[in-house]
Amino acid sequence: MALSTKRKPHKKGKPTFIEEARRKQILEIAINEIETRGYRNTTIQDIAKKADVSKGVIYYHFNTREELLSEIWSALLEELFAYRKKRVERQKTAQAMLRAYVKAHFDFLKMNFNKFIALFTMGIDLNPADNQTHPWSRDINKRCFSYLSGILEHGQQNGEFNSFPVPRVAPIIQGALDGLILQWVATPDLVDFKGCRQVLME
Repeated sequence: MALSTKRKPHKKGKPTFIEEARRKQILEIAINEIETRGYRNTTIQDIAKKADVSKGVIYYHFNTREELLSEIWSALLEELFAYRKKRVERQKTAQAMLRAYVKAHFDFLKMNFNKFIALFTMGIDLNPADNQTHPWSRDINKRCFSYLSGILEHGQQNGEFNSFPVPRVAPIIQGALDGLILQWVATPDLVDFKGCRQVLME
């Protein structure tokens, strides 16, 4: 699954086919560098060297390092949400929706392993200056909690789920998904990925 390269028209006019291809290449290389080096340690110079272009070429397409990384983040998040939403909306019951949500989460990881690592690196990374969670992490949680809450509330309204505090349960479910993936990424030999996924789906 390739990263989306949709963007506003370049300030010098509509991007050419070659410019869009170069932009896509830069995004793909950048995400691989983030997966390898980590979000904090990835520089424009690293990306330019890997792409075999000058830093000027990178800055032609992206004004700053943060703009480049933000676009990677946005593309990854939108891909994940679109993939998950498409599979959830095929279901007719809240229980099936919840299972589809969990399964889609894991399936996306398997198909886009490097990109998913970069997503977590960029979203959960701490700011060394004040030890505060990066704003991107807050946005991830807010969107996931909202979507999950909608599924859970739907299940309560139609009688599939018992009464429980949705604002508390949604973070628990998302936390289990994210936590398991982080454990799998860090220590894949200690985590039965398929088995854990099955337990969560049940």
